[in-house]
Amino acid sequence: MHVRPIRFLVVESNPADAYLLLEALKQDEHTEVTVIDDGQKALAFLLEEPRSPDLIFLDLNVTPVTGLEILAQVRSNPRLQCIPVVVISGSRNGGDVRRAYQLGANCFITKPTNLDQFLRCMKACHEFWAAIVTLPSKPTGE
Repeated sequence: MHVRPIRFLVVESNPADAYLLLEALKQDEHTEVTVIDDGQKALAFLLEEPRSPDLIFLDLNVTPVTGLEILAQVRSNPRLQCIPVVVISGSRNGGDVRRAYQLGANCFITKPTNLDQFLRCMKACHEFWAAIVTLPSKPTGE
């Protein structure tokens, strides 16, 4: 299976989870992972960075701008709206899941509490998004 170069943005407020995501996603030299722990900084990065990521892993519990607010901004921005967004959250609240999908999340993953399950889940995500799916092409200039 061929894994193409891919740019991930991880928006995660928990340093331990951010580290695990980074380790699970950074599987080869062709994978670029940017980790941001603050919702406002993540939104600024998305709006100002000339090269947008191929995929966003988004925690709901970031502040001061929440994950749901970031998702709404991404989906309302013509330059960003086609970027797949994977919500990854410790929330088991059905309302959070529903709201994330209403705002356009591509999937919602409830963080596994077991370390091995968490790493297995994130590696499966990497394989799925980097080798199996067809991602939208970038606008000219990115």
